[in-house]
Amino acid sequence: FEVFQSIDTQGAHDSEHFVVDGTHYLAVAHYYNDATRLIQSIIYVLRRGRFEVFQSIDTHGAFDFEDFVVDGNHYLAVANRDNGVTTNIKSTIYELNALCWRS
Repeated sequence: FEVFQSIDTQGAHDSEHFVVDGTHYLAVAHYYNDATRLIQSIIYVLRRGRFEVFQSIDTHGAFDFEDFVVDGNHYLAVANRDNGVTTNIKSTIYELNALCWRS
């Protein structure tokens, strides 16, 4: 393998590639940035042969992303591990609409 592209990360713990209607996405779960676990994880979209930021979402020590489809609707779940104080926090499921992922 050769380097295709480098992207900035903040304590990245997981990445998930998925395809929606022929468009490639890459979700990167950011866990910790040397100061806090309350940081944004990034969803990239492949355009013109490069991954570009599609959307930033608030996460709390994001540990994993999973994509899935139910009845033709596309979803992306983020597993938040902890916020620096407790592991008793909620994770979020997003649904893709025409413009962005919404919770």
